[in-house]
Amino acid sequence: MKKLIALISMALLTLLWQPPALAGLDPNWQNPEAKFTASKNATDTKQITWRHTDNVQKECEAESHKRKLGGFGYAVNACSFWDSATCTIITAQQATMHTLGHEVRHCFQGNFH
Repeated sequence: MKKLIALISMALLTLLWQPPALAGLDPNWQNPEAKFTASKNATDTKQITWRHTDNVQKECEAESHKRKLGGFGYAVNACSFWDSATCTIITAQQATMHTLGHEVRHCFQGNFH
């Protein structure tokens, strides 16, 4: 029983603790109604390509490897890849506004979560 409690405690600590390096990241990134500042944009102009597919995981993994980023190693519902001028977003054929907006935010603010 003590081992089970210790394991659960460690799991909760792992999920809730943010290392100092991540402390500046948006803690509300999963809330579709949370407001965020545009002042953190890396740029205000970007060419965005939206690719929609029947197999998001396969396409995101392939694009990640193509860009020599090594893949995700976990399940994704969508993904985006950006540089200073362009951004590529990959979603399912039917995406929600939350999913698309989340990925567009990556285009302008990079890794915000």
